[in-house]
Amino acid sequence: MSSPPPVSFTDKDAWSALDRTVDSNASLASWLTLQCAQTTAVRDAAVALDLADREPLAAVWPPDRPGDLLGDTLRAARERGMGVLAEEPAEVGVYRIAFPIVLDGRAVGAAAVRLGPIGAERVQGAMRSLQWGVAVLRERLLAERLTAVTGRESIERGVLESLAAALEPDGLEPTARAVATDLAHRLDCERVGIGLTRKERCEVVAISHSANFGRDMNLVRLMAEAMDEAIDQHSAIAHPPPRGDRRASRAHRALAQAHGSGRILTVPLHVRDRFVGAITLERGPDRPFAPEDLATLDLLASSLAPILEEKRLNARPLPEKIVDFGRAEITRLIGPRYATRKLIAGAVVLSAVVFTLWTDVWRVTADAVVEGREQRAVVVAFNGFLREAPARAGDVVEKGALLAALDDRDLVLERLKWTTERQRRAFEYEKALGERNRTDQRITANQIEQSEAQIRLVDEQLSRARLVAPFDGVVVSGDHSQAIGAAVQRGQTLFEIAPVDGHRVILDVEESEIADLHEGQTGELVLAALPGETFSVEVVRLTPVAHAQEGRNLFRVEARPTGATPQLRPGMRGAAKIAVERRRVLWIWTHGLTNWVRLSLWRWGS
Repeated sequence: MSSPPPVSFTDKDAWSALDRTVDSNASLASWLTLQCAQTTAVRDAAVALDLADREPLAAVWPPDRPGDLLGDTLRAARERGMGVLAEEPAEVGVYRIAFPIVLDGRAVGAAAVRLGPIGAERVQGAMRSLQWGVAVLRERLLAERLTAVTGRESIERGVLESLAAALEPDGLEPTARAVATDLAHRLDCERVGIGLTRKERCEVVAISHSANFGRDMNLVRLMAEAMDEAIDQHSAIAHPPPRGDRRASRAHRALAQAHGSGRILTVPLHVRDRFVGAITLERGPDRPFAPEDLATLDLLASSLAPILEEKRLNARPLPEKIVDFGRAEITRLIGPRYATRKLIAGAVVLSAVVFTLWTDVWRVTADAVVEGREQRAVVVAFNGFLREAPARAGDVVEKGALLAALDDRDLVLERLKWTTERQRRAFEYEKALGERNRTDQRITANQIEQSEAQIRLVDEQLSRARLVAPFDGVVVSGDHSQAIGAAVQRGQTLFEIAPVDGHRVILDVEESEIADLHEGQTGELVLAALPGETFSVEVVRLTPVAHAQEGRNLFRVEARPTGATPQLRPGMRGAAKIAVERRRVLWIWTHGLTNWVRLSLWRWGS
């Protein structure tokens, strides 16, 4: 492999490129060059970034090296979220170092270098240098994000202030005038006009810094035509138009020629499926509208249009509102078109007749959850660390299957310690036996028994280091596959297991309907996990104790599935309907409201 070219930490070109934002491969390569300049014995290096709001960026050093030279190391650092140090298996003294680039708790990239050959004592300094360089790069990315957020906040703050100006006055014209004057000051405009559509034409309702203006003024007429021009084309119109813009702007040109406005911008106001007005802004010829001005106006127009339209509708006299509403509804009902409304009106009348006579089975509906008839907890027997946990919630296990295992290395060493102690005491016992020293014999014999007791205790703990299934069943809760090496406490529940074939269904019944249920009633159960299948259930127990849940008072009702239920699993949720008796459909639909009205009238009545 050819030696890398020399680099200098004072390279002006690299520092100049680094001064720009980290938005290109070139600027990233400059950072990598400077990083290699301050790290000794660098063979090659690579950096990669994958930000959500940008295209992926990458750079290598020297530039002639393959792009995936350190790809495995970069991926390892990013996946682990921590620094990586590895020695090349084929070359002594050659190391790979990598650190992730973390933003908001997520690794968005990584940087890696290959060093060598160097001594192990110099690796720590190289790691510290790379870690500092990655921190500098991360801070630059955070600074750029802060700048972008600040720009967006500035636009949003301006929009909020304009909306505050719109919400403060009472009435349509004061509101429009306040917004126009605020926009004129905020966007440095000579004049701002706001118009609303009336009878398919736009009418100017406010001009900045003008409390009164004549509706037939030439300025007002030309401004209204410019607003109509933008509304008809359903888009913002600028004068002079940008290069390549083919939208018509004749009315804007006429407004500019008549009143000497160098720059004009009109943004239509849109509410739901129609345009309700427009905003026209005028500036001098030497002050064009910037993209951020257009972004502010687009955001303001979408927020301001409903306010102005609402105030226009509220400004109508009450008789006019009533007449307009009634006329509109009658016209839609008996006039042409609006066939859907006519069908709905006819359907309502027909339904009232049908549902008054039609009867059906009234069913009490309740949320349901499947539980195991028997549920066993698997707990930790002693304090330790989790070594493996192959079982997860939802797994079907057989009796004796391994659910989890604790780290038993300390126990193995403890057993070895007491085994050695027993052997040593046995030697002392034999020595005392040979010397006919009965006192030492008794003491040593007791010590041997103590060692054997400790060995039995350790053996018992070793046997409990493996947590196994007590019977054939399904793991209801517990997933520790991502907590390998974590500490566990004595008595801590790691898993809960329930039999596969023994189930019960728990219903949460509203207190207003619990009086209609009794033991022996049957119904149907549909689960979210099995929406295409229906299971038969039978009520076996009603609990006379209520519990509150999400503002409702519920009673716990226990039911049992009838028939074969091999698909059921503990923890499945769904809905159950318990059949009560046949009643009129109209009563079934309205009895809840009727009962509430009766209770309210009794409560507040005399």
